[in-house]
Amino acid sequence: MENPFELILERLERIEKAILNLNCISDIPDSNQIMNISEAATYIKVAKTTIYGMTHRNTIPHYKSGKKLYFKKKDIDEWIFSNRIKTKDDIEKEAMEYIRKNPRRF
Repeated sequence: MENPFELILERLERIEKAILNLNCISDIPDSNQIMNISEAATYIKVAKTTIYGMTHRNTIPHYKSGKKLYFKKKDIDEWIFSNRIKTKDDIEKEAMEYIRKNPRRF
């Protein structure tokens, strides 16, 4: 009969190796990382030409040094998540709160 502690140790070692491999493979930039146009396009899953158009129209946060464009992951994340669409429940809650605070208008 095999020692159960040895089995547990073996499994733990495999889990540790798997976690290390995941950390090494990760291509998601950290929040302070600066990305070039190719990395930014890959990150938000659009074509580079789309990124060029958005920078030309100043619709995406970016930095420019000479002819090179740079993007901060944190800025891109904030930009993406600033465009949240409200759910029906969100709108109903806001309406009820407004009515509660302004009863004379209704």
